[in-house]
Amino acid sequence: MAEQNLFERKFGLSVIIPWSMVLILGTLLFNREFSQARPDAPVVVSNDTGNSGGESIDEVDKSKLLLDNVRKEYLKIKSEDDRELIYKLLSGGAEYLKHAVSLTSTRQFDPILARVQSSYGWDRDTYPDFTDAVSEYLKHSGYEEPRSLESKDDRAWFLNIFESLSEAIK
Repeated sequence: MAEQNLFERKFGLSVIIPWSMVLILGTLLFNREFSQARPDAPVVVSNDTGNSGGESIDEVDKSKLLLDNVRKEYLKIKSEDDRELIYKLLSGGAEYLKHAVSLTSTRQFDPILARVQSSYGWDRDTYPDFTDAVSEYLKHSGYEEPRSLESKDDRAWFLNIFESLSEAIK
């Protein structure tokens, strides 16, 4: 019985620690970024995809259009509290990815993101147009396909996805 309880605690800590870091980092970034809020901040799109060939101009343009749509739908959200929570989720995820050297695959980030999302109370059905805009950007970026995060280029690609989303709504 004691061994099972110890195992449950270890599993709980392995799930709670990354989840907590995303929450904390998102809150810290929100406080820093929104103390100097810029409502018309430009969307920055990096073409560093981790691919040896990079992205074509058309791909960069499509990424920018998709991020512009994310921003447009985000600005339609009337609740400042909800907008703050969404920003914390995306920026905290990006900041976590900067330091999460133990992640070896994009699949490992999904449960962390899901837990943070549900803890923030971001109900995907509350803002379906915004959720769809984010999903379209994630699909375009290649997030749906599981990918190894063994190389620096792969890590940069993955980090760029969440940095671009958080910049789009800043």
